[in-house]
Amino acid sequence: MTHNMTGNLNRIPTPLSNNQLMRQAPSVFATHPWEKMSDRYAFIPTIQIVDKMRMEGFQPFSATQSRTRIEGKQEFTKHVIRFRDTRNGNVPVLRSLGSIYPELILTNAHDGGSAYKIEAGLFRLVCLNGLTVCDETISEMKVRHSGSVDGIIDASYEVVENFPKVLDSIEQFHALRLTAPQQNAYAEAALELRYEDEKPPVTTAQVLLPHRTDDIAPTLWNTFNVTQENLTGGGLRTRNETTGRRLRTRAVTGISESSRLNKALWTLTQKMQELAR
Repeated sequence: MTHNMTGNLNRIPTPLSNNQLMRQAPSVFATHPWEKMSDRYAFIPTIQIVDKMRMEGFQPFSATQSRTRIEGKQEFTKHVIRFRDTRNGNVPVLRSLGSIYPELILTNAHDGGSAYKIEAGLFRLVCLNGLTVCDETISEMKVRHSGSVDGIIDASYEVVENFPKVLDSIEQFHALRLTAPQQNAYAEAALELRYEDEKPPVTTAQVLLPHRTDDIAPTLWNTFNVTQENLTGGGLRTRNETTGRRLRTRAVTGISESSRLNKALWTLTQKMQELAR
């Protein structure tokens, strides 16, 4: 069964209340697992994690969940909550690069669709994109459902401790300027990641087209951000090869697909850094 994200991240400049969380991701408040789960499934309500994260100083700023056509399963599907470390206030880092906020991304499901997973994420305010950092050796922790609330909190702190490495990578990406052929090669690889076995409906020039003056300089960081925004946000003009009808590319809305593509683009950026420097 294909699951799609219900709506978007619905970001607001202040932390989400429980009422807002309920509207965006009601499965966060499930009080028991889906009826098809086995007795071995150790259920931990996601809202308990949210409450504990708040106590530790991490506030939820966005949430979403998958939808399903299976009757009775909607209240238990995969959900994603993005937390921000507010222990020192809601202050961005690397402001010269567009008010970047490090975030913790919690993924869970009560239908067996996902273990508790904590990942490092970045939110760039200037273009409202929320990307997932991919380097799993430093930024991802999975916690089995047989674990505990404290185990998930401990995993969160392990990810937070590695944020400086992520921010250092961003500064290195920003310092590296790409040639036009290098940018084109990056865009070609990104299109393959986005469309896999399909023929890409858009050109590399479209993928590399910035939407704001801050992204014009051909740095690796700008190339990554522009490409990520264009491929995940959709809206690029194209035509149906058979009918000639004008179309626009679709946004990436599925939770799993969005995570896969974001991670793949981050890895591509790391590889391009190794080749170009």
